[in-house]
Amino acid sequence: MSGTKKELIEMDDWNRRLAKAKVSKQDLDRLVMNFLVIEGYKDTAENFAREAFIDPGVDLSAISDRMEIRSAMHTGDVETAIERVNDLNP
Repeated sequence: MSGTKKELIEMDDWNRRLAKAKVSKQDLDRLVMNFLVIEGYKDTAENFAREAFIDPGVDLSAISDRMEIRSAMHTGDVETAIERVNDLNP
């Protein structure tokens, strides 16, 4: 354990800092797209890419495969997850 103490930021100070932060629409769009891809919202990611005129940065058709692997891992079926990974990337 490190002896580093976390800084406590009061709500007013947080709101002032947040108001000063500049986030571009492009950065925000990339953040949203990243969330959609990671969480497996393929259809929503496709629609968002079209509407926001952005490149998803990944092959959206692979999201279903990723979600199958993720589901297998979450249920403890490591063997199936490994087989799926090997099927996709021999």
